[in-house]
Amino acid sequence: MKTGLTSVTFREKSVEEIIALAKEATLDGIEWGGDVHCPAGEIDTAKQIQRLCQEAQLEILSYGSYYKGQEGEDFLPVLQTAVALNAPVIRIWAGRMSPETITEEYFEMLVKNIQNACDAARKENIVLGLEYHRRSMTQTKEGAMKLIQAVDRENLKTYWQPNPEVTFDEHLQEIKTIADHLIAMHVFNWDEANTSYLLEEREGVKKWKKYVACARGFGIDLPLILEFVKEDQTESFLSDAASLQTVLRKPVAVFLGDPSEIKRVYSPDTIRRLQTQLDLSNEVITRDEIGHRLDLLNRCEYLFSTWGFPNLDKETIRQIFVNLEAVFYAAGSVRKFATPYLDLGIQVFSAWTENAIPVAQSAVAQILLSNKGFFQLSRIDSKAEYALRKNQIEDFPGNKDVKVGILGAGSIGRRVLSALKEQGITTLVYDPYVSDDVLRCLDAKRSDLQEIFATCQTISNHLPDLPSTVGILNYALFQSMKSNATFINTGRGAQVVEEDLVRSLQEEPGRIAILDVTSPEPPSDDSPFYTMKNVILTPHSAGSSGHEVRRMGETMSVEFEHRLLGEKTSNEVTMAMLGTMA
Repeated sequence: MKTGLTSVTFREKSVEEIIALAKEATLDGIEWGGDVHCPAGEIDTAKQIQRLCQEAQLEILSYGSYYKGQEGEDFLPVLQTAVALNAPVIRIWAGRMSPETITEEYFEMLVKNIQNACDAARKENIVLGLEYHRRSMTQTKEGAMKLIQAVDRENLKTYWQPNPEVTFDEHLQEIKTIADHLIAMHVFNWDEANTSYLLEEREGVKKWKKYVACARGFGIDLPLILEFVKEDQTESFLSDAASLQTVLRKPVAVFLGDPSEIKRVYSPDTIRRLQTQLDLSNEVITRDEIGHRLDLLNRCEYLFSTWGFPNLDKETIRQIFVNLEAVFYAAGSVRKFATPYLDLGIQVFSAWTENAIPVAQSAVAQILLSNKGFFQLSRIDSKAEYALRKNQIEDFPGNKDVKVGILGAGSIGRRVLSALKEQGITTLVYDPYVSDDVLRCLDAKRSDLQEIFATCQTISNHLPDLPSTVGILNYALFQSMKSNATFINTGRGAQVVEEDLVRSLQEEPGRIAILDVTSPEPPSDDSPFYTMKNVILTPHSAGSSGHEVRRMGETMSVEFEHRLLGEKTSNEVTMAMLGTMA
């Protein structure tokens, strides 16, 4: 983004003084105002200004006219002056009536006159930009869009500046609404009483960082033009010009972890999106390289990673990541590494909710098939067995008037319950932590393990990996299952006493176990799971795989943007959550 000064900031200074100030502040260019320094119709003055700027190697960012699109105004002198200046943009006003007070007749006149001005400017390859100002149609984002859409010209854009009468959140909404038409921003720091402050005062820099980040999120590259400065003083202007460089500086971020995993999870599009907001290289720093990249890591404010993120102790994190604010982990569980970061006040974000999607999809598909006996009925290796299986079809309830047990109502379990609710399936839930309100919304009944295993056709495990859940699923439960029931495990293998599961399956071959996780993983060489006909073993494939993993990188990119703008985030992990997360 380019930086500039609008000359109306110092109406009492000469053209030469304005140019000297812009050079001293190392700005890129100037917007020349049409009231004092470059009046409309004074072609020789415009040509002189253009020559002086060229000699000073300053761009002419725009011509700040006071054309308002009102009846009787002549746009031609404005256009001729802009051409003499070699200005790519002419700033115009959106009338002098607000959206609340404008009449239909005035609006039609305004639209017609701006259309004519746009058509004339287009012949000179000049864009018109609406001043975003109170007591005009751009007093509100709705008014601005109404006018832009009514004029319907490709070379009509709009400026933006913060209206001190509305909230910061509304400022962001304005930028988002007009983003496709935004061409420049006027930069200043006013309070509600229209008192001017330095950008470094009253969180001005902080707010403008967010305004700029919001624009960058739409891929917008536009000039930031300093306008009003505190007490109209040169010193204030120079201070604000320095602050503007701070506003434009992108935070430093690093990819840390396994290069192959990061390449798999963060697509090129996601990396480019992150780089619009961050000083972020494509390079991935591995654990072994941490000690050799201290200069970069000391400056790093954000870490992005996924599977393969190194576990570091608190003291190492404290010494190396002295400016770190947050970790964005594009994968599921963070329990193995998050505690020291959280202890140090560093935020941790995880894509656990996105990683839950494919697991839940797999579980739902398997549950629906299990209720119809798919896995038992598909074991056919002869014509006689075909006939046998056909006679067993009615032994299975199908997906109506059937009970399904869900163990764990966390992120995955809730997605499963929501999908089964849509199917009209009765669900029993074992989860000591889930609230009654959540279960009520999911049409699910709270239950205990004994009732679930004894009465449900299909049981699907999604319990978190906690010390209290190790070995919780034992023979007493498995042996109580129906003779043709199915047990699905996409949770954790350690929750199952595997020899108990094997025994119950051997005692009743009509039961099926679908195991995506085991303990150990993979099973030992002599595990019966490899040879048992009523065990379906998959290699931990329910989680994100293939292109699905990119969803997690995309989620962390969006989550970062929300945090950057001060908006609500959805995937932050707190210390309290670690005790119950998978």
